[in-house]
Amino acid sequence: MNWESFLEKHYKKLLIVPVILLIFSLSVVGYFFSKTGELFYRDVSLKGGISATVYEKGVDAEGLEKFLEEKLGTDVFVRKLGDIATDSDIGVVVEIGDDVEGDLRTLIEESIGTSLSKENFSIEQVSSSLGESFYQGLLKAVVISFVLMGIVIFVAFRNFIPSAAVLLSAFLDIIVPLSIIQLAGIKVNAAGIAAFLLVIGYSVDTDILLTTKVLKRKEGNIYERVIDSAKTGLTMTFATVAALSIDYFITTSFVLKQMFLIIVIALLVDIVSTYFMNSGILIWYCKKKEKNERFWG
Repeated sequence: MNWESFLEKHYKKLLIVPVILLIFSLSVVGYFFSKTGELFYRDVSLKGGISATVYEKGVDAEGLEKFLEEKLGTDVFVRKLGDIATDSDIGVVVEIGDDVEGDLRTLIEESIGTSLSKENFSIEQVSSSLGESFYQGLLKAVVISFVLMGIVIFVAFRNFIPSAAVLLSAFLDIIVPLSIIQLAGIKVNAAGIAAFLLVIGYSVDTDILLTTKVLKRKEGNIYERVIDSAKTGLTMTFATVAALSIDYFITTSFVLKQMFLIIVIALLVDIVSTYFMNSGILIWYCKKKEKNERFWG
């Protein structure tokens, strides 16, 4: 297939896909925010609450979660704890977003049928004010990094439309994974927010590569330059997706799994945002610019 000819004929139609994704994601995020007042479900580290760790092999995490929810009358999240080096099960982590009445250790002992002590059990409590402060600080870091990235982009290209296309692409790479996380009911921790910061940087890389080749290179026509940029960018993206996907299934760390999941989703979205949306906007911009230059010339 001649990709240059395909792109020349259908670049406007390709814009439909990212537009649908953008509308869908904004609808999901807007509904979620209006319902909960939050951008996503937060875990104990960002919301405050109790986190208890049980160092016992073979604990039924799902059974323990249901048992504690029935006894405490509140939402409980239990996840398995593994050793990264040996890939073995070493226990579970129990997270409760609210203060609970009664002895949590006694309830866990009743559920798993094992006596707990300082050697195999630890508990810590994060105050709601501390969790909220940490959460707000991380959100500010994301917003500030996005703003500073936008300033750098506008200074680099000194043109509104190409720069706005890069920012819109980066925004799509954030809003779509965010909507998917909301729909999946995943509780985001501090590492999850850090993953979004990494996504911003990676998204800008592929978009700058595309924009630079299209606007500043003179070899070939615009469609050839887009395809040439896509070859390099897609090689980078697929290599990263493959590596992180393998890491996701290998690692036993819940924190790393969440980071890898968010980044992989964002990278797949980046293919659409960069080579469907951003390339379409750049082609339209260059054709319009060339037409105006011919007219005034």
